[in-house]
Amino acid sequence: MMWHAENLPAIALGAALATALLAGLGEWLHARRIRRIAPLAFGPDAQPRAWTRAIPWLRVAAIATAAWSLVTLVSFDNRTRESKTGNNVERHLVVMLDVSPSMLLTDAGESGEMTRNARAAEVLKSVLDQLPDEHVSLTALGFYTEARMLVERCRDRELLLHLASGTPFHITYKPGKTDILASVNEAGKLIKDLPRKSATLLILSDGDSLPPTGLQPLPPAVAQAVVIGVGDPARGSFIDGHQSRQDTANLGQLARRLGARYYDCNFRPLPREALESLTAEPSVGSKWRVDRRMAALLLLAGSTSMLVLIPLFLDAFGSPWRHRPASLNPQTSP
Repeated sequence: MMWHAENLPAIALGAALATALLAGLGEWLHARRIRRIAPLAFGPDAQPRAWTRAIPWLRVAAIATAAWSLVTLVSFDNRTRESKTGNNVERHLVVMLDVSPSMLLTDAGESGEMTRNARAAEVLKSVLDQLPDEHVSLTALGFYTEARMLVERCRDRELLLHLASGTPFHITYKPGKTDILASVNEAGKLIKDLPRKSATLLILSDGDSLPPTGLQPLPPAVAQAVVIGVGDPARGSFIDGHQSRQDTANLGQLARRLGARYYDCNFRPLPREALESLTAEPSVGSKWRVDRRMAALLLLAGSTSMLVLIPLFLDAFGSPWRHRPASLNPQTSP
């Protein structure tokens, strides 16, 4: 059975409440029956020890807790566990590549003799070189008049560099102006199912006009977003009836609206600290964290232990009266 992660807390809580109601009904029926035979169970006083009054509540709580834990564990997707042995949570680099025709113009790099997408590939290579060897998966989306998935959750860095190095993807799109806003919104929908705060979004573009409204918030999966501009911001190149240059103003505005940082990397390298959340080593404290799965395991162990121990404690300490059978007199010989 498949459950969406965002629905899991409500499903687990519902299962716990339903189980608690059923267990409470059972405890009420059990208490009625015990009252009828109290003298047989507890002796002439017909009263157990005072502490046993808490047992029904403890038993209901333990059963409900066990139900919550089991539902949580059954639907756990094994993506939030961090262990001290190095099985860290997988991080994701999501690259949005501008594949519009203007990215084929030659005005990028320190000499101005590189195409913009070649400079973007160069910057992307420097980013990939900084990544840890393990636990980082790569996703690439191309955008022009819309955003499309190019490769999803792979580990082949050379594949990403090949995609960024000049493949004319724009011929597969409907012609028009680059729509960065709609592309970012569509990219958010495509990556929304990644684990929370596990992704770094990297946008490589020469910029374009930006509508004042319509930008949707990034999904919870994105921990950090970086906007990288390529192309000469001062000297334009003629294409499609107009001068095209790196639109630093709109790229900076896009970064501010996304809560991201903008870097002009036309000839400067991307600062290492720009990818801190992606490249930083996990702290010692985060090597083993108590997430929902660990909490479920601990609560399941505690609740089942309580259910096992309660009958033993009731038998040993639940009543002050102890039945002692009469000693049998040995039969005398005739």
